[in-house]
Amino acid sequence: MSRTGDTLHRAFFGLMSRVPLPGMLGGYFDWRHRRPDPWRYTTDPYERERHVATLGRLPERDYRRILDVGCSEGTFTDLVATSFPRAETTGVDISAHAIRAASARKASPARFARLDIRRQLPSGSFDLVICTEMLYYLGDSAQLREVSSRIRGLLTPGGLLAVAHPWPESGRLHRHFAADSLLTSESEHVLMDERRPFAIALFERRPRPAGEGPRARPPA
Repeated sequence: MSRTGDTLHRAFFGLMSRVPLPGMLGGYFDWRHRRPDPWRYTTDPYERERHVATLGRLPERDYRRILDVGCSEGTFTDLVATSFPRAETTGVDISAHAIRAASARKASPARFARLDIRRQLPSGSFDLVICTEMLYYLGDSAQLREVSSRIRGLLTPGGLLAVAHPWPESGRLHRHFAADSLLTSESEHVLMDERRPFAIALFERRPRPAGEGPRARPPA
């Protein structure tokens, strides 16, 4: 897909995400996944390069729980799970078809679950949360801000967030993380690929101050 066609594709589905019809966005991605590997993650040199570059930016840590948001058929999730075998790695996606394909691959110990991050959250917290090539599907700024806050809320204190999206659009897509007082910006790496430049940004959730325990949830 050309750079212009790719931009139009993202803009169209960003508009679709605003339409208040339950299941529309998930229905589209189910339709798109009627054939295996619709984004050519396993065959396209650009996609493979992007996955390797993103994986290479993840620091070596003793991760216990890893979450990949918008995992599609789990190609990148499997790479992460294989690279950090001591961690419990989970991939989530809005498409039931994609999740079935990811689970059937059995290419790594990763687990997969259908989840719409706009309305649902996985249980527990994570030492590493990954979100790549997904935020531009969220539509308006309010929804982007809400989902960005949800994603940040999944991090343990000291946990790492890795986001990767086309550059320079990444500046808009990552801006809520950059402005979040609970996150510190660790790094941003821009790969000036002639086909589609993209940025990989890392944020860390600020550790809880010494002596401060978890805050109690307010009564329902």
